[in-house]
Amino acid sequence: MLLNMTPSGNELQRKMLLTHTGKVRNIFNAALLCLVPLGLFIGSYYSKVKKESTGEDSDCLKYVAKIIVDNGGNMSSVGTAFLVTNNAGERSGYLFTARHVVAGTTSEQVYLEFTRITDENDEPLRTTASIKWVTPVAFDGADLQTLRFDVALLRLDDISVLPEDVTGFMINEEVKVKDEISIHGFPKMQEYWTSGCVANESYRDCKDLFIMDMQITQGFSGSPVYKDEEQEVIGITIAEETTNDLMNVALKMSRVKSLLNRDGISLN
Repeated sequence: MLLNMTPSGNELQRKMLLTHTGKVRNIFNAALLCLVPLGLFIGSYYSKVKKESTGEDSDCLKYVAKIIVDNGGNMSSVGTAFLVTNNAGERSGYLFTARHVVAGTTSEQVYLEFTRITDENDEPLRTTASIKWVTPVAFDGADLQTLRFDVALLRLDDISVLPEDVTGFMINEEVKVKDEISIHGFPKMQEYWTSGCVANESYRDCKDLFIMDMQITQGFSGSPVYKDEEQEVIGITIAEETTNDLMNVALKMSRVKSLLNRDGISLN
């Protein structure tokens, strides 16, 4: 159609087009000025939410350590341990892990690496702990009853290596379906944390165990199942249910406390 216009018509069309283009450009520039700050705000907000949801900035990560066990001269990371406070909420130097994590050690001592605490050389804090107590029943993944005994208690050989503000999780014996929880462990020797919720308050009718909706794997054994905001631990990660990727088993801290009381063990 433009090819059939007269020269005067073409000039008018050109002016109209330039005017229209200028208006569009002004609108676009105004919208851009509004969208850029909005985009920056959304990006900043999303980044903050993502950090909060993964627990990246959580103080709770300082309470968790990688365990390095001596299995007859073969040093390997086999699981996770975590600090707990005493009954008064004060640091105790005690740590819990799963019994099967330390079952193969040839020594009463294990090596710990706190990846979220640095030493004087700005390296992850490495220290040792002694095995203070284990339940008498060995772990057997085919026997549900043995899962109820899969816990061990460690104590730091030198509690002074910890910064003063690193205390540990308070123990919470209450577990409810849909409770928001997190776990923090070292699968394949790599630090990893994730969040989810309690899927069931029992496991195969065993009320000493509960099910999480997060997927776990080897290396998470002994990891704390905790409420991040309250800094309370409600369970110990012990097993992966192989028949369902979303059914992963933890031992309730109420059961842990019961076993400690039975054997006369105090965290004070």
